[in-house]
Amino acid sequence: MPSAAPGSRKPSPSRADALAEEPDLDFDPEHRVGHLLRRAYSVAKANTSAGLRELGITPMQAAAMMALRRAGTMSQAELGRAIGMERANIHGLVARMQKLEIVATAPDPTDARQVRIVLSAAGMRHTDEIARASAASAETTLAPLTTDERATLIALLGKIGGLSSKHDSRV
Repeated sequence: MPSAAPGSRKPSPSRADALAEEPDLDFDPEHRVGHLLRRAYSVAKANTSAGLRELGITPMQAAAMMALRRAGTMSQAELGRAIGMERANIHGLVARMQKLEIVATAPDPTDARQVRIVLSAAGMRHTDEIARASAASAETTLAPLTTDERATLIALLGKIGGLSSKHDSRV
């Protein structure tokens, strides 16, 4: 194959030319779903953490307590699945909650290898405060949205997250 004469080689397309041909190559973080979700998550997490900090618990502890409130008792694996926490981390979470005396554990009556987790009386008392703090956090986070926009956002996030359509759409 003959080589091109010096200086006659076709110039590389400019960045603008490349972007005109493939506009998706123009990475503008302000329009990327991952970036927007991270920004929204950052706002929601800050609002949630602020409300729960006053109660002396973390957002994951609050999620675990509310899951236990609904279920009554759970294994560590069940609790991890309910709150979306990795199996390797759930043991530490439960241990920290035991230290705070907001949960208790007992052997599973049907499987000696498993432990059942239940809210303590103090933990159960905290759940009403957690529910109020969570509602206030959601209200602050979603304040820029109309009622219809809030419902749509909750439904879409549930769909993206692989949650069933039966999730609680209250904010």
